[in-house]
Amino acid sequence: MVAEIKSDEKSAVTKKSTATKKTVKKTVVKKKVAKKTVAKKSAVAKKAANTGQNLFSQRDRYEMIAKMAYFRAEKRGFEPGWEQDDWYESEKLVDGMLSKT
Repeated sequence: MVAEIKSDEKSAVTKKSTATKKTVKKTVVKKKVAKKTVAKKSAVAKKAANTGQNLFSQRDRYEMIAKMAYFRAEKRGFEPGWEQDDWYESEKLVDGMLSKT
């Protein structure tokens, strides 16, 4: 009986150590994946900067202009008749900012 108990204890110990090893491996894999995605993002940003490409899409540009025009109109109290002027001024400012990036 003593021999049976010892063999059961050994198997329990090996099961615990195996479970611990598996969780350690999983966390290591997750960290490697996270590092790879960060490296890819920075590589894309560097490549875009070197080639002179803009990091913002046309949709992003449009949204920036729309928001800036809205805030200009809000500041003026939404007085009618200035919509185009707000848009063109916002367009100039956004294009100027995007050309610097």
